[in-house]
Amino acid sequence: MHAALAALARYGPPAPGPDDALLRRHAPLLDRCARRLAARTGHAVEPGDLWSAGAMGLLEAARRYDPAHDVRFETFAEHRVRGAMLDELRRMDHLPRRLRADADRVLAARARLEQSLGREPDPVEVAEAAELPAEQVGELLLLASPPVPVEDDLAPAPAVPADEALGAAERRRALARTVAALPERLQVLLALYYDEALTYREIAKVLGVSEPRVCQLHAEAVKRLRALMSDT
Repeated sequence: MHAALAALARYGPPAPGPDDALLRRHAPLLDRCARRLAARTGHAVEPGDLWSAGAMGLLEAARRYDPAHDVRFETFAEHRVRGAMLDELRRMDHLPRRLRADADRVLAARARLEQSLGREPDPVEVAEAAELPAEQVGELLLLASPPVPVEDDLAPAPAVPADEALGAAERRRALARTVAALPERLQVLLALYYDEALTYREIAKVLGVSEPRVCQLHAEAVKRLRALMSDT
């Protein structure tokens, strides 16, 4: 059965409104992502089991989408949908063995780099150490992290000492000032990669350059940030 129809049969139709229209318009995207990921589990789960999580990712993408970045909504949304479905697979403990192995490689590489460098490595460094494509590192780190129970979203956040809160706020302001000192192209790249969570391939389309060039620009941006931060 078509995954979208199976999900509707299982969960019932969404409430009428803008969200309903959005889900129906992009049902093929949800269906495509669900079928691909279900196949990667050896069909341990049905596509319809992932459709609901993907729908939530699609709605989140609609809330966060910024047309000013000149990225097609479908391109931006697909990344969010896939991430939501992967998170659901992780919660269900149905990750393929290969994905688990790659996630372990990324975690081990990051731990080695943190120890040798004395700081948190950037995604490019982790990718090189793990011998994996840089655009996969973020997804694998997401898979390797423990799922957050729904109750945690509702629980009050633990109290943070005032001096720690002020220090964190000042670090964020300092980082924002440092990023603002970078060339505009590098600012856009960092925003697309870290704020919008686009892949190198998607960023390459936005900037009109090759994927390896995006990797080089990202490394350059990180290097400049470190130099600027060390001077402050």
